[in-house]
Amino acid sequence: MLADPPFLGVVTETNRVLTKALAEGIADNQPPEAMLRALQNDVFVFSGYKTHAQLREVADMLLTADGKIKPFSQFRQEVQSVHKAYNVNYLEAEYIFATSSAQMAAKWGGFEADGDRYNLQYRTAQDDHVRDAHAALANTTLPADDAFWDSYFPPNGWRCRCTAVQVRIGKYPLSNSIDAIKKGDTATSRIDKKGNNPDAIFRYNPGKQKILFPPNHPYRKVQDGVKRIIEGIANQQEWTALKEYRNGGSVSVHKTVKRTANDYQDIMDCCEHFAGQGNKTAIYPKVVKANNPELYAKTYPELIGTKYEGKSPDFKVGKHFYELEGYTTKSPGSGTIKHMVQRGAKQSSRVVIAHIPGTSDHFYRKRVFDITGKPNSKVVIDELWIKDGKELRQVYKKQ
Repeated sequence: MLADPPFLGVVTETNRVLTKALAEGIADNQPPEAMLRALQNDVFVFSGYKTHAQLREVADMLLTADGKIKPFSQFRQEVQSVHKAYNVNYLEAEYIFATSSAQMAAKWGGFEADGDRYNLQYRTAQDDHVRDAHAALANTTLPADDAFWDSYFPPNGWRCRCTAVQVRIGKYPLSNSIDAIKKGDTATSRIDKKGNNPDAIFRYNPGKQKILFPPNHPYRKVQDGVKRIIEGIANQQEWTALKEYRNGGSVSVHKTVKRTANDYQDIMDCCEHFAGQGNKTAIYPKVVKANNPELYAKTYPELIGTKYEGKSPDFKVGKHFYELEGYTTKSPGSGTIKHMVQRGAKQSSRVVIAHIPGTSDHFYRKRVFDITGKPNSKVVIDELWIKDGKELRQVYKKQ
């Protein structure tokens, strides 16, 4: 069965690697929320199709031409060759393509937001490695709504480094759209020994179609039943890895998190700080337990039965939850610190608060002692961090 754990494990690992490529591609240009979700979903679906293709090829190797089971040593050797092809050679090319495709999809999101204020211009890497067919497209200048960009928006092939940029209307003469489309057709044409054109799959626009990989990629040629299962698994994925660091740190986000929320970037800053130190971090959604008890129990199982049951802290570092609090009043002062700390402590004993200019770390610690040291105080603070811009520093840790 397709959803069997061994199969899903390979899908998940492939998805992890390609999601890292997606995160790398959009690092400098975050696409719109809807586009990002669609791209993340496509990465998982593509990973499922890739795994299915790999296992199907392995299954076809089990028998000899006359229908007999192959000796294990022979079968094992052939399977290893398939593994190397799919998970080393192909995966490297797919990773590079996913990074470029994500970058261009994010760019397209910005182009759409600007409407018809600019024209778009095709540009190459301008070195000796540029393919002649792609070089022929260099400086093609057309409006963003021209049909050319529907099929020939880069990347236009494996390891393609071409890009498209916005240019002021009138700065460059417009290209002939029909001629540009002919050149684009040539750039994506490579007839193989069987008379097929494998490069035709690159005739699409990742940003406009909101998919990272070619819609006509051979992996996607599966039976409807397989397609429904893979897409069903994709829809059930709760978490998406946004960033991964070489030191083992990572940032993941729950699929229900509102990334347009005012505090999303601040929470992301916090996670990036801890992930940069090698920690696995995750951004959590706000879930009202009374409204959705099943989702709450599934998302916050560690809080069930504790004093924080029913709460929704902002993010997690390793096994500990943290709550981020901003200003509670427009006038900074000790009262603001008190309110931020107390409000944060209702969600978690580990609190991050926004820095108040002119406030010393000593004063922050003093306010913690004032709050927790009162007789009958029920406020528990294990850690207090100060968020100063994008930087975090710890000013208190319970001994």
